[in-house]
Order: sequence, then structure tokens, then C-alpha cells
Amino acid sequence: MLVRSAVAPLARFAAIALLGLVASAAGAADRYDLLGQPAPDLVARGITGENVRVSEHRGEVVIVSFWSGSCHTCRRQLEALDRIAKTYASAGLVVIGVNLDDNVARAEKFARAQNLQFPLLISAPENTGSDYRVDRVPMMVFVDREGVLRAAHREFKARDEARYVRELRTLLDE
Repeated sequence: MLVRSAVAPLARFAAIALLGLVASAAGAADRYDLLGQPAPDLVARGITGENVRVSEHRGEVVIVSFWSGSCHTCRRQLEALDRIAKTYASAGLVVIGVNLDDNVARAEKFARAQNLQFPLLISAPENTGSDYRVDRVPMMVFVDREGVLRAAHREFKARDEARYVRELRTLLDE
């Protein structure tokens, strides 16, 4: 019985230490090392055939949303961004959706089904995901009026939409 009572606190300590280690590793994985740096330039073809270039939007706040035609959460993020874009376009907000799906036909079908007011780029250069350090979709980055990456959000949770808007309003007010 004495051995058991001495081992229990040690086991609890080990479990707590392990949880702390896992939590800190998860936090490190969510860091975005490009914050504060110029956004990599990106030019790609949209579903209507036009070429869109991120750097053409200097002087505006830009959201670049990375998506895939096989991602259901991407659809929800794009719908939320469409609402946000309609509300803040007159304040200088531009939203650009960028496909990272290898299957361009699937991406084009997905993009055409969305009925969004902002451009969805379906043929981004192969290095786009690595240039922006995209490790999962959906992911979005906020670029300020000077072309600097100011925020990054991996995945999408509707409950975070108000936080995204607060961050955008801060950038729009600068």
C-alpha cells in the first residue's frame, strides 16, 4: 500500500508534465513565422479567366484564404469571408481565395458553385502553399495596407468570426 501511495503522486506529476509538453508543442505548431514580413507575391488565374495579383492591392487590406475543393470547412470560411467582404469593401478590404487543390477540375467546380463576390483563384503556382507556410486548409492570412502579413488563422470556426472582424477593423483603421 505504501508503494502505491508514493507512485500515485509521481504518476500525476508525469501526466501533468506530459500535458504541458503536448500543449506547448501544439502552441508552437500554431505559430506563424511570417508575421511582420512582406506577403509573398502571388499571381494566379481566377475562375473567370482573369489574373489576380496580391501585390496589386497595396493600399488595401487583403485577406488571402487558402482552400481546397475537397474541404467542407473551406466552404463555411468562404461564405463568412463573403459576408465580411460585402460589409467592409468600401473601407478598403479585398478578399482573395486561393485553391491549393491539385485537382484543378474539382477546384473549378467547387469555386463555380460558391457564388461569391470575390475572386477565387484556381491555378496558383505550385510553390504558393510553401511560400505562405500553409500546412492545412482552410487557412487565411491578413495583409495590411503596406503589404505586410499581420495575422494568420488556421482552420475556421464560426465562433471566431467576431475576432476576425475585430482584427480586420484594426487593420482597416490604420
